[in-house]
Amino acid sequence: MKNKAPLTLLFILMFSISFCQSKDVEVKKLDINNRYDHFAARVVGDSLYFSYNLTTKRGRPIKDKFDGYIYTMYTSEVSEDGEILNPKPVKKTDLSAFNMSAATFSKDGKYMYFTTNQLSKGTNKLKGIDTYNLQISRAEYVQGKGWTNFEVLPFCEQDFNYAHPALSPDGSTLYFISDREGTKGKSDLYKVSVSNHITYGDVVRLDDDINSSRTEIFPFISADNKLYFTSNRRGGKGGLDIYVYDLESNDEEQKPKSLAAPINSRGDDFSFFLNDDLTTGYISSRRLKGEGGDDLYYFEKF
Repeated sequence: MKNKAPLTLLFILMFSISFCQSKDVEVKKLDINNRYDHFAARVVGDSLYFSYNLTTKRGRPIKDKFDGYIYTMYTSEVSEDGEILNPKPVKKTDLSAFNMSAATFSKDGKYMYFTTNQLSKGTNKLKGIDTYNLQISRAEYVQGKGWTNFEVLPFCEQDFNYAHPALSPDGSTLYFISDREGTKGKSDLYKVSVSNHITYGDVVRLDDDINSSRTEIFPFISADNKLYFTSNRRGGKGGLDIYVYDLESNDEEQKPKSLAAPINSRGDDFSFFLNDDLTTGYISSRRLKGEGGDDLYYFEKF
């Protein structure tokens, strides 16, 4: 019996450490930031993708008739210290998919799932108007053509919003947010099974242990199978905060944990991405001393 207590204590400490970020974590604002929006950075191989305002030839951000900004995807090289180099718009064959943001990619970089708009009007229940709700589309990368073979995911109903896709590390599950029927907050986290990036299972809402009565957005699944997401639930450090939940834990009492500073701040912090090394990555933020819009930050020593 005397030997069991230390083992139990060790287990508890190991479980607690699995949720702790390093006290030495450093967050750096990137040089690319300006008065426009930069957010949802994702690294795929040697490239980085991020979302950016679609602009006129004079550099003015374009809005839709509902006064919302329209976004496009950019791709770039990445320096050793996380800076974004030589950004350029993604090459695509479908010009109708002009509104692109918040994407996720298969490990081999062949498939991209991204947030765009429905082509037909649907009812926006929160605003009480008919509008072009958000949907998730899938595209395939073909050498020499760029992104092509665009398809809307079959479960995206025009009367609801579907956005912020995130693939699991093995590519078998797609996480996303929606305000579809059964949603308890402004938007909740959902998932579907994925087979060969062709067929999809039934939509499943994540448990109430993860979803709250408020807003959940921007899910991301790390290489060690932890779910990171953004929420404005009560008890946060700012308006929007980033939370973590271990998908492999057997703890029935587990609750999402807010990440410590400097990842979270008193401003809005969202769209967390962690590289496979589990120590470096990117966040989007509207924190003090930013450039005025959504800014991209690089972190290390996580």
